[in-house]
Amino acid sequence: MSEPIFILGCHRSGTSVVAGLLHTACGVSMGELMPPTEDNPMGYFEALGVVDAHRDLLAQMERDWTCPPATFKPGQLDLTALAEQVDIHKQLPGVWAMKDPRSMFLLPAWSHLGLDRVRLVAVARPPADTIRSIEKRDYIRQDRAEAIVDTYLGRLVEIAEKIPLPVIRFPGTGDSFLTQVRDVAAALDLPWDEGAAQEFFDETLVRNRSKLLDTSPTYDLLLEKARLPRNVPAINLRSLRLSSDPEIPLETHLVVLYARHRNQMWEVAHFSTDAEPEVAEILLDGARPGGASRPGIRLHQVEVTTPLAVAAAFMKNGLRPHGVVAHGLLAEHSPSEIEYFFRSLYMTTDPLAELLFDVPDPQGVGLLSSTPPPVDVPMPDRVQEIATQTGWDHISTTRLSPGRSAMFLRKRILTDTELIPVVSDVIASLHRVHVLENRLATTLAGGVDVPSSAALESERRRADEAELALNRLQNRRSVKLALALSRPFRPLFRAVRSWKKKRSSEP
Repeated sequence: MSEPIFILGCHRSGTSVVAGLLHTACGVSMGELMPPTEDNPMGYFEALGVVDAHRDLLAQMERDWTCPPATFKPGQLDLTALAEQVDIHKQLPGVWAMKDPRSMFLLPAWSHLGLDRVRLVAVARPPADTIRSIEKRDYIRQDRAEAIVDTYLGRLVEIAEKIPLPVIRFPGTGDSFLTQVRDVAAALDLPWDEGAAQEFFDETLVRNRSKLLDTSPTYDLLLEKARLPRNVPAINLRSLRLSSDPEIPLETHLVVLYARHRNQMWEVAHFSTDAEPEVAEILLDGARPGGASRPGIRLHQVEVTTPLAVAAAFMKNGLRPHGVVAHGLLAEHSPSEIEYFFRSLYMTTDPLAELLFDVPDPQGVGLLSSTPPPVDVPMPDRVQEIATQTGWDHISTTRLSPGRSAMFLRKRILTDTELIPVVSDVIASLHRVHVLENRLATTLAGGVDVPSSAALESERRRADEAELALNRLQNRRSVKLALALSRPFRPLFRAVRSWKKKRSSEP
């Protein structure tokens, strides 16, 4: 029996057509296939079990197809699902083929399970077309789509530099494209049914073609490295050591773009503040749309660029939610920023509000075995400590995946002493804008350069937000008491300030 064929590529469209031609015109086996959809009426020609197994492996490393790992240790992962697919595919009649864009990053797992010798074929589509397809189908911003495409092309280049790699250019015109696939089939020593090929391939179904003719250095290098030997050799996966880091850094390794991960959080979300609670779901800028409604919940989806902007977004939209769900929001933020996030939520949510967000699992062996590191945030113990200090009680932590957990918090009624720092933060925000305006008046009088209008406007916005927050707090007895306690000290503060000012003005 000939060695299996792995069809590699950046995105589904091109690899789907090539896999479909090898299946229909060459008779290769492919297992139980994913059914066609409106987006791809020709079919995906991906084995459902293989796709699910690949998704599971990436999830164990806290990744998906948008942020694949450069390297990983397959022995640290649970390979049960993939092992089952290896056994199923070995029983298929004749030559079998596998197609999934994720596979080029997961070849070590196949090798670890004893599938050493395979034949590799690549499909390359112009980057502008692939980027457009990702933007349209996956709702991913252009710059992020560009980084993803370059990462996949870079992995193909790395493979092409080590072995003779046939690269089929897609889409091309009908005749030239079919000629390419026919030549590759011959090099794979496969039969070819021209009538079946002509009947299968419909060039009009090729979608998401970009009007841009832009290419990329990585794409050009791949075409330069491409080779079509008379016979495509079987290569030993154990000897194919791949470790390329993306040249363009991927946006995140916390898969905030992946709606499926957000849905996992909703499965463990149970808010008890109200019979029909008002819940705000925080979406990072560029996140894929998820479910816009949840049974028994009045849902508001709020898009922000940083956790520091959540409270302002609530104020702007007139929200005071009973619950908050946030996915991937704390990634790559410092403890001080996380502290501000919790404090600002305390000020702008219901008195008994509950908060659900995700944190990395420091014991996730799959997560710890891959490179580059997938997370860069304080660990759960540190986050819980910050939350407790800012008025949030820890209720529970639930495992979502081998690499992540959901932490559930509930607001605690703060004592007057605890409230003073919160009020101080608000007053400090008001003070900043007054300082800036005074500085502006001074510099105008002196004829020197003034701060930019953007900086001034930013400070004014922050002051407006602080005033709104303060107005919400003023009717609480504990706040009135905290402010009253601070009044006797105000003359002292003024005296110290005057003394410092006098000292600084002395020669």
